[in-house]
Amino acid sequence: MNIKSAHFLPGANKRLGNRYLLLECLGDGSHGWVWRAERLSDNTIVAVKIPKDLTKDDRLLAEGKELLTVDQHPNIVRICDMGRIPPENEWFFIEMEYFPSQSLAQKLEQRDKHFGNTFEWLFGIYAQVLDAVGFLATLPTPISHGDIKPHNILVGAGDLVKLTDFGSSALPEEIYVRTRENGGTVLYAAPEFSDSVSRKGTFEDLLRGDIYSLGVLLYQLLTGQLPHDTPSQVRRHAPFKRPSEINTNIVPAVDALILRCMRKLPSERYCDIESLRSDFELARQNQLSAPQYTVTPSGGQVSTDWSTSVVTALEEKDYLKAAKVAGSEFARSHDFTALVQQLNALYRANRLFDFEEAFLREYKSGLQGSDQQSIRLLGIKAFLTLRKTNPAKALIQEAERLDGGSLELDFLRATLFGLEANFSEAREALEVINRKCPSKPQVLIRLIQVCEQMRDYSAAAGYLKHALRIINNSVELESKRQFYQGLGLW
Repeated sequence: MNIKSAHFLPGANKRLGNRYLLLECLGDGSHGWVWRAERLSDNTIVAVKIPKDLTKDDRLLAEGKELLTVDQHPNIVRICDMGRIPPENEWFFIEMEYFPSQSLAQKLEQRDKHFGNTFEWLFGIYAQVLDAVGFLATLPTPISHGDIKPHNILVGAGDLVKLTDFGSSALPEEIYVRTRENGGTVLYAAPEFSDSVSRKGTFEDLLRGDIYSLGVLLYQLLTGQLPHDTPSQVRRHAPFKRPSEINTNIVPAVDALILRCMRKLPSERYCDIESLRSDFELARQNQLSAPQYTVTPSGGQVSTDWSTSVVTALEEKDYLKAAKVAGSEFARSHDFTALVQQLNALYRANRLFDFEEAFLREYKSGLQGSDQQSIRLLGIKAFLTLRKTNPAKALIQEAERLDGGSLELDFLRATLFGLEANFSEAREALEVINRKCPSKPQVLIRLIQVCEQMRDYSAAAGYLKHALRIINNSVELESKRQFYQGLGLW
């Protein structure tokens, strides 16, 4: 049976359009399915990821698109193709190499079957993860994975490791990036990227976030525990036990490496993968030379709190529940992390008037640091959506003064100019962004719109041609292309 619309669910022995025969469901998560499938054109067995939310724009569904044109690496799952399934072009697919394996998370649940019961074994797995992250970091346009955790690390025959799932990956200076919602993900995140709001910055910022996650991963491999149990503990960087306090066989050099990766301030962590790898090799030698060679991780009781409930609700897209839980916690404790999550959930739920009421009541009430910065950014976006230009303008000016300039603020200022019908200023701001960071779909689409408002259809057609080379299967852009063909500008 062919799948012809989103009303049908993928199933074994069903055809996905004219491209794949689905054979076996390998994973069914909240955001999508992964199937072992036969590619009909040549009968090759591949893995196909099918996102569940087909209403999203293709550029948001295109996980790992930047890896389509890079050389294959032995420790990264190869991404072969992606796009909409013909002939209906309704379902989106991401085709990857089929790698018979289990996730490292599944493997770690088998410790009672002696998986990973030596330091050498676990160090061998970790070294391959370092190789994968290091490869991404040294590409001509470097990539940050953004979601390093055992669930995204596959272990196959001979303990060959491959890093997968690039749904949170980011290029340098992304203007808007995918948000973190998964509870397990947040427990591996750096404090600065743990608020479920956004993940953005220079590549150095993003890489230091990956390095923090690599520290958490090694902590868990060697102790059987995570340093933090709840998202709020991660956000506060609450005190946690040194690895050697849990597993007394761990030598000081390994302790020091993990703790440096997990410093709260990004500037105090390793600055690149090469320096981390160098210290890792020395620490590995020290550990393997120690008398105790066997890993003896101990289990621990995991606690939960309000932030766990909030992240679970976000994962389930129950934004109003997330807002209610976080709002109740903020009223009880006046914990500004809870306020961040409340406003974030209200914004995602499009409850913008409720957002405005809470924002105006609390924004000047002692907020500072990263909490204030996160809330200020949400406030700018909410007021622009409400078309309230004066408060948006004041917040943008405040952000530039306190946080410094960024491409995201430039983009929001350009949006403000557009709302004020100041199209020449909007175009100039967008063209500056496009020169600094070319080929961003959001920027190109706004440039098309602004040029159309200015009646400069020739320029709009030029930006449209560029956008169509990047954005596939957009009904709106294809309609515009036909319009410009009719004008003789194509």
